[in-house]
Amino acid sequence: MKRVTLLGILAISFSLTAFVACTTTEQTIGTDASVSATAVDEAQAASVNDEVISSADTYLTAIDAAGYTAVGAIDKVSTPTSNGFKKIIDGVITITVDRAGLNDFPKKICIDFGTTGVTVRRGNVLKGKIYITVTGRMTVAGSSRTFLFSDFYVNGNQLKGGKTVTFKGYNDAQKPYWTIVAKDTLVRTDSTKVIWNTERVRTRIESTDLAVKYSITGTSNGINGNGIAYTMEIDPTKPLIIGSGCPYFVSGAVIITTEKRSALLDYGDGTADAIATLTINGVTKEIKLKK
Repeated sequence: MKRVTLLGILAISFSLTAFVACTTTEQTIGTDASVSATAVDEAQAASVNDEVISSADTYLTAIDAAGYTAVGAIDKVSTPTSNGFKKIIDGVITITVDRAGLNDFPKKICIDFGTTGVTVRRGNVLKGKIYITVTGRMTVAGSSRTFLFSDFYVNGNQLKGGKTVTFKGYNDAQKPYWTIVAKDTLVRTDSTKVIWNTERVRTRIESTDLAVKYSITGTSNGINGNGIAYTMEIDPTKPLIIGSGCPYFVSGAVIITTEKRSALLDYGDGTADAIATLTINGVTKEIKLKK
């Protein structure tokens, strides 16, 4: 019989302990990296969603005011600023409406950003077509807009799927708000896919000649670019805030949960930049957001 000495047992024990510790560390690092990637993917999908709704609002408001007459080409859409008028659209956008007039609903509208791309007010580049079915005037509670896409891209990332935005009227603070239900797939420039489903409430909290600002609450779920499933919930005490001049959320916090880890994604104090912080297991680091 082969004899095993105490020294040998200790050596084996030490080796196993070191192996387990190393494996656990590698798994933790890998899990944390996965949550970090998920946070970036969630933020990108959410900001693309809001860009589509915001851009559509600009043109739908204009054609609603014009009685839903067909609009040929828009190449100079401006907004007043403290320094005069600033051009906010680079490129030509063609809008068509199937039914003119203020009463004949539903209406089918196509917003065509062309094939070379149009830079809109948040600095994003939009290309392709958005098809929107409108059930009533935008100021009538219960009216909805359903979005579909055809060869549509935001900053080179193709957006597929659809969404429905419904005007709910005014909340207790007399602010207009909308519900959003979306099922999007974002095919990114590196061919990875982010699947993003959401139900949220979007409230306009500021509207002046210089700025429009929205507060957003709700949840989402999906699959990140690496094929990992996740869920997200916006902190109701820290709703997401986004305005007309920045492609990113500037404040607000969300909890992102994957199979093995949860993280707090905080968009900051209102500064318009591409930086957010991510806290995992008590450790906080900066992450860079994607357009």
